[in-house]
Amino acid sequence: MQKCLHIPDKLSKITSIENFFFCQNCGSILNQTKTNKLLPTVKPIETECRTEIDPIDLYVNSFRQTPFIKIKKDSVYLEKRTRAIKLLEKFNNLYHYTDDVFFLALTYMDIIFKTLYNQGKNITKKEEDLYILNSLFISEKFYEKDLKDPPNYQLYIKISIYDIEPFDILENEISCLKILEYKLDHHSLYDILQAFMYNGFIFDKEIDNTSIISEIKLAYNYADKLFRDIEYSYIVLFFPSDLIAFIIIKLTRKKFFNNNKYDKKIKSIYGYKQEDYKACLNEINNFMENIQNGLETNQYHTIPKNSNLP
Repeated sequence: MQKCLHIPDKLSKITSIENFFFCQNCGSILNQTKTNKLLPTVKPIETECRTEIDPIDLYVNSFRQTPFIKIKKDSVYLEKRTRAIKLLEKFNNLYHYTDDVFFLALTYMDIIFKTLYNQGKNITKKEEDLYILNSLFISEKFYEKDLKDPPNYQLYIKISIYDIEPFDILENEISCLKILEYKLDHHSLYDILQAFMYNGFIFDKEIDNTSIISEIKLAYNYADKLFRDIEYSYIVLFFPSDLIAFIIIKLTRKKFFNNNKYDKKIKSIYGYKQEDYKACLNEINNFMENIQNGLETNQYHTIPKNSNLP
């Protein structure tokens, strides 16, 4: 497990809540108790990193600077997203990109298609494919800022059922960038959830030290599995990623530790509105119940009748 001396001059006050600090030495959040003891979060060693910036503040504040694009319940994209994700996965397998690149590409793709379909645009299958492909290429370029060689367009051209030239791909890339307003530093649900995990979301006092390694790793694996289920669902189209990430953490804590004392404190750090929180939590609980009952959950246009989507 992650260990840290929590050097005093490396602690940054989290200004939005009393008695909480961020350790620049290990990235942990620390709660200062009434006896002035610093109670740290614990996390797997794989999350060790040193930074002067709390990644949650960085990602959430940056994410909130861009207005969340709402989607209509009858949007065409709800019916098309299943195919779009399968195609994005196919392209990602073709180019062997990382999870970071793939999930940011999925974020770009959702923004692009929500924008176009909200405007009532008619998009051909060929154009859809190019928007999906370029979401992946743009994401890869964003992560690989020192990228010397452009993506290998010929890999896609060889498998495409359309008559495609490199110029068609480049022309569509410009269209993608215009829709994104040339703002590429969006943060995916994957990014924000990783930031929560990086900070640690389980406090040292909550766990049995004799089983600390297995308990923490099980919790982290559960959160990752829950994320991957939700990321492919209609929920991400209706609720902001930072709120979904927080609820994934809450549900993970409830499953493994059943202690809401720190949930309330973590929630207050990042200032989530109660009505938004309840609506998103109810939708995720409905979704998880459907999974447990063996119902189809990857058909995005099949929204539960008891849904209270915004």
